[in-house]
Amino acid sequence: MKKYLYKLSLILVALVVIPGCKKEYPIMFDSSTAVVGFSSSTLNVKEVGPAGTVKIYLGGSLGQAATDVVLSVSVEGISLPAVEGTDFTISSKNVSVGVGETVVTITPIDNNIFTGDKQFKLIISSNSKSYPISAQNTVTVTIADDEHPLKSWIGTYKVAAASYGDPGAWDESWTVVTSPVAGDVTKLSLKGVGSSSSTAIIATLNIPTMTITLKPGQSLGDPYGAGPTSVFKGTPDLTFLENDNITGTIQANGTIHIDLWGEKIVSGVYAGPWDVFNTTWTKQ
Repeated sequence: MKKYLYKLSLILVALVVIPGCKKEYPIMFDSSTAVVGFSSSTLNVKEVGPAGTVKIYLGGSLGQAATDVVLSVSVEGISLPAVEGTDFTISSKNVSVGVGETVVTITPIDNNIFTGDKQFKLIISSNSKSYPISAQNTVTVTIADDEHPLKSWIGTYKVAAASYGDPGAWDESWTVVTSPVAGDVTKLSLKGVGSSSSTAIIATLNIPTMTITLKPGQSLGDPYGAGPTSVFKGTPDLTFLENDNITGTIQANGTIHIDLWGEKIVSGVYAGPWDVFNTTWTKQ
């Protein structure tokens, strides 16, 4: 019995001491744990927007010696590469970094030609103190082209959707984000249509005729929580012309107007017409 009580007392002491040690001795940086890296892995800048900044950090103890970090540019594996001196400049590729963060500035160059978004990689190649380099040693920089033919209609919209089903009572308001479709400069992706849709649908814009067209039957997902919903051309009496395109007009200031925008729940308990709207899209 005494032997049992003695062993039990040792276990209890250990349980008390171990937590106490954790609180008393927190992990600290010292010269052996210094590390250099980027604070983020991506940076997006607009071709005619403000310059962007990349942060390089040195994690270490107070008094840790600063190190000169050498940066390099790579476009390996990038399909549409950005060229230094043509598409962007870098404030410096040899930067002194002390404990904390140091900023490197990326300045885009406007070329007045539509080429699409370009990218490059900024890499930490070495540092003068031979401190370990973090796994996050690369930043992928994207330079967004501002000469897209549809740039007047790219952005965030507030959409006033006036109901034909019950005018006023069933009116809706949407926040829709439009963005380019890769590989086709006549098309935009529309995300946010309906109450809470995160499913993108595709529209085609024709600048010479100032019109917008959507193919029927595109899915919105389940924006109202009532079942899978798709878009069709509607009529004021809430019937649907399921083989007809949805059409509207666009204006140079970015405004879009689409009447007879129909939404139909295509399956489930509530399958049937949701509503038909007269929509006005105002760019923010």
